[in-house]
Amino acid sequence: MSTLTGMGGIGKTELARQFGWQQWREKAYPGGICWLNVAESDGGFIGTSILDFARVHLKLTLPDEGELDVKIRYCWQNWLAGNVLIIFDDVRDYQQIRDYLPPQEDKRFQVLITTRKEYLSATIATFRVEVLKEKDALDLLRSYLEDNRIDTQIEAAKLLCQDLGYLPLALELVARLLVRRQDWKISKIREKLAENGLDEPSLDKNPKFHGEMTAERGLKAAFNLSWEELHSEPEAQILALYLSLFALAPFPKGMILDLFPDEDGDTVEEWLTDSLVHLSLVQDNRDGWYEIHPLLRRYFRDKLEASPHAEPAKRRYCEIMSKKSAEMPQNLTVEIVEEFKPFLLHLQTSVGEYPQYIADEDLFWSYTGLARYYNGQGLYAIAEPYYQACLTATRTRLGDNHPDVATSLNNLALLYQSQGRYTEAEPLYLEALDLRKRLLGDNHPNTKTCRNNLQRLRQQQKPTSLTWWQWIIVTPIVILWMQWIIVTPIVILWMPFYLLWMLTRWLVRRFIR
Repeated sequence: MSTLTGMGGIGKTELARQFGWQQWREKAYPGGICWLNVAESDGGFIGTSILDFARVHLKLTLPDEGELDVKIRYCWQNWLAGNVLIIFDDVRDYQQIRDYLPPQEDKRFQVLITTRKEYLSATIATFRVEVLKEKDALDLLRSYLEDNRIDTQIEAAKLLCQDLGYLPLALELVARLLVRRQDWKISKIREKLAENGLDEPSLDKNPKFHGEMTAERGLKAAFNLSWEELHSEPEAQILALYLSLFALAPFPKGMILDLFPDEDGDTVEEWLTDSLVHLSLVQDNRDGWYEIHPLLRRYFRDKLEASPHAEPAKRRYCEIMSKKSAEMPQNLTVEIVEEFKPFLLHLQTSVGEYPQYIADEDLFWSYTGLARYYNGQGLYAIAEPYYQACLTATRTRLGDNHPDVATSLNNLALLYQSQGRYTEAEPLYLEALDLRKRLLGDNHPNTKTCRNNLQRLRQQQKPTSLTWWQWIIVTPIVILWMQWIIVTPIVILWMPFYLLWMLTRWLVRRFIR
């Protein structure tokens, strides 16, 4: 007995169907292949479907008397000889099918189950269906668009696959639309998807054109099914909304737990693992990190923006990111760079998408940690916008007379100084020094640091004066260099005349005498 599990739209049903047809063509199951569409059916319907299959395809004469379970047991006992494959499609709960499974002791019966549940049963082998690789996603588009449109717009096609998270259902729906819109460029459908998100009509199943599709629903409807299963677990739904704030990158469990500081960590982990991961709404990467599919993230984000949780969620997210950013040291090592790399996109999302939700006391570190990360690697061009944004944000929110403004001025001046941009650095140092004197006093360590930075800058701007021992070393070198510069051109210039004179003397001696 095996289970295919994965998020809605991943292609579990199609994969099971293709497997079934392949086994049918290879005659691997002489006892037959029985497909049972479970979905929202009750147990009685599943049992009746098994009986109908036995009557129609196996030509079994079923007993008139007896309960449903008795008749089903009769079917299993009198099934055709040979191996048999039973496929239960779209199972929501193991209890739906438990009483209708073939006897486990009869090894000729093999069962394949498709479900969105990550943990359907501990006794069943589970195989997670993953999204497509880029090459396979492009091949799927090519299978619908055979007019070379994909290869002539290959870069746009790759971006489209990325936009859709390489999800088979989304790719199929978009491909079918492009078949009907022969004059559309791929960039146009990308623009419509960016504008409308999951409400884009191309992501909805149109019965007028999609009758032969395996999928029974459009993309948003497929997501709705999983979301509706969480109606009895509102806390898990709220957690899903909060998780949509993370960037499109894996995020650690620690940050997830920090989203709800007033809740017990085990309780939050239960919402995460037993609800969201279990329903394939969040992917567990098995290393303490989790991830959300791009389209599910958009689905959750839309719900977040329409809910009263949007503002507190964003404020809490920014608070967590500021705390992480403040851990960035002034001097980086290779190990520290690698340690912070997985957090970068999430830190950038905080200052890039939600700057208005960053608390006043967190403004400075939200930007400075990122600036330090790049500055410490010598990536000054990337660090500069963060230092500038930090200065602008602290000035705007905190006013001109605030210690964080002085530190932001000093940091930006240091960046300019390290690049030799002395004329840009000096006025920033002067402003920072004046501000620190007024706010902290002349003898405060931060004031002294700023004064020392300014003095060092001015020393760098002065012509270099050599000591006596440096003159002893440098003078001979300069003399030799000057001789080379002056004498060498003269020698080169007069050499042809000298050679001509010598040749003339030799000829006179040789022939005139």
